[in-house]
Order: sequence, then C-alpha cells, then structure tokens
Amino acid sequence: MLDVSRLQAGYGRARVVHDFSLSVGPGEVLGLVGRNGVGKTTSLKAILGLVDVFGGTVSVRGHVAGPMSPVSACRLGIGYVSQQREVCPELTVEQNLMLPLVANRLSTAAVDGAYQRFPRLAERRRQVAGSLSGGERKLLAFARIMLLTPSIYLIDEPTEGLMPKAVDEIGHLIATIARDGAAVVVVEQNLALVRAVATRVALMNNGRIEATVDSLGAEEAERYLGV
Repeated sequence: MLDVSRLQAGYGRARVVHDFSLSVGPGEVLGLVGRNGVGKTTSLKAILGLVDVFGGTVSVRGHVAGPMSPVSACRLGIGYVSQQREVCPELTVEQNLMLPLVANRLSTAAVDGAYQRFPRLAERRRQVAGSLSGGERKLLAFARIMLLTPSIYLIDEPTEGLMPKAVDEIGHLIATIARDGAAVVVVEQNLALVRAVATRVALMNNGRIEATVDSLGAEEAERYLGV
C-alpha cells in the first residue's frame, strides 16, 4: 500500500535521510526504530513533504505520487500523528474534533462515532484540550486523524512521556487500526510496545534502514536502541 524507495531528504543543505526505503501493506504495523538523531522523524516528514526532499519516490497503492505536501498526502489517504500531540489547547475536545471535518467539508455526524470509540473523550467533550492529561491529548490527536479515515498511518513516538496505562491504550489503539485494514508505520522507542504491536521492525541507522526483521531480538535492541 505504501512503498518508499531511496528517499533522500533533510533541511536545506543538510541531508539527514539517505536512500531510505520501506514497504508496508494493509493490516501491517511496521515499527521504525533507531537511536535518537538517526533520521526517523525526518523520514516520516519527508514522506509527507514537510522537509526538503532531494530524491527518491513515494508510491501509494502502486502509483507513484508526485511532489508531496500535507494536502496531497491527506488526499492520498495518509494520516500523520506527530510527536507533539498536536491539538488546539484553547478549544474544547468537541471543537477539536469538528475542525478536520469542517476543513474537509465532511459531515460532523462522524464525531458521534469518535465518541463511541473514545468514551473518555465523550465525557470531556466540553473540556478545553489544554486541560487534558498527556494521554488524553494523544487520544484526541488520534481521534482527529481517524475521523478522516486514512488508509495509511504515520505515527511518531506516540507513547513518549506517557504513563504506563496510557501506553497500553495507545498500543491497543494501534493494533485496532491495523486490524481494521490500515497500513501503519510507527516510530517508537518503547521496546515492549514495538514487540507487542509491530508485525515487522525496520532498523534504522545513519539516515537509512539497514535491515528489517520479523521480531526485535536482544541483539538488535542493544545495537539500534541501546537497551
């Protein structure tokens, strides 16, 4: 469903990603792991056209996409959950959920479905997002993207700074998204979560994927995560 071939990207003259290639199909969760600074986040941003891209191709459902941008990525069915838990802190939970629907001229009735999937958000629908816990803000960020029903998810460090209970919730959510047929690429440093949800693991170093394995063993964890 998503195929990336020999992507090269960075910031201005600084090239961070070199010959980055991956492939992920429907129902798969590809864990992208590596030490800090090896280019994981930049790789996701390059797929979306959020950084300078110097070469390589991104294909969706067998068709090579043109120059990517956040708008074209959305139209191609790619959803991005960033590391920053991006929500509008001054708006209520419900207003945050309405935003992507109104912006894309979609029915706001879909919010009811989000509340069924995320009952905690339903309980806090009138609460401003800035007062939510870190785990709740992350759930809200997921819910906003899921309202657009993407077929491909790029998820960056979803459990960073979260309590163990929230980590378990995020893991369950990622597994559910994949079971529903989406292709998922998740950048994650939490070894237990990667082992729990990833169907394959891509090992990244120095701006490129060096290997892809079916499971993350102790040797790979030590070499690529330092744990």
